[in-house]
Amino acid sequence: MKVVAIGGGHGAAASLQAALTYASDVAGIITVADDGGSSGRLARELGVLPMGDIRNCLAALAPDSGVVDVFQHRFSDGPLAGHVMGNLFITAAAEETGSFPEAVRLAGELIGSRGRVVPPTIESVKLVSEIDGEVVVGQVALATTRGRISYVSLEPPEPKAFPEALDLIARADQIILGPGSLFTSILPSLLVPEVRQAVSDASATKVFVCNLSAPDGETQYFDAGDHLAALLAHGGQACVDSIVVHEGRRLLWGRPVTVDRRSLEGMGVEVFSGDLLPEHPVARHDPARLGELLSSL
Repeated sequence: MKVVAIGGGHGAAASLQAALTYASDVAGIITVADDGGSSGRLARELGVLPMGDIRNCLAALAPDSGVVDVFQHRFSDGPLAGHVMGNLFITAAAEETGSFPEAVRLAGELIGSRGRVVPPTIESVKLVSEIDGEVVVGQVALATTRGRISYVSLEPPEPKAFPEALDLIARADQIILGPGSLFTSILPSLLVPEVRQAVSDASATKVFVCNLSAPDGETQYFDAGDHLAALLAHGGQACVDSIVVHEGRRLLWGRPVTVDRRSLEGMGVEVFSGDLLPEHPVARHDPARLGELLSSL
């Protein structure tokens, strides 16, 4: 079974780890619209594509690696303070090979990733949105907003898709969107026109994994229906067949994303639910529980 996860950050990492429990072929199409932290600094100073989300997903696909802790090491002192070893490796490999995707492949090979990770585009892109009537540019600005985001787009608006990303989508048996930050992790890949069209045209089962909690920031006021409505508005009705939501134990902190099954079904998707919290409940999906539910679809 071939599974492709689309998104970024810790959410896509959870989906990839879940997919490893039941799929023979796992891949991630991971956003390169990040402009914060170590990867944002490297992008601005050296012109490499932001790789932080990609690095995290490579690490998620290498749960048994003996070097992944070194790959994920973040320097705390000196001129490298804030940088992550894996980001530096990918940057160096991109300079040596002249190819960002090849640098990502080499990084995955180094740590023993059990799947592929590719960008949706290898063009430099920025996120643009309107928040409370004001145009806001950049992933960090969107992620930390206190206002309500009405839309998000890319600049430039029509970057060319990375061909391998399109091939992975076309061959997939299951496509997982999310979980994660809706506007800054999940949607950026779908904003690449060829990627959006490929997902719509794909014969795969397309599943949206909704967030467990609504943290301060871009979706702090959203319930599950708001998440799904925004995804459909940006990606089109054909980008989602079903939605996975948490129903079970209560989160011990944070604001749970509320679920109205009738409202979700009225938006034309099937609704699947389960207890997706780990044994010690935190606001992240348990990969084993998520994998069991996703495999049943």
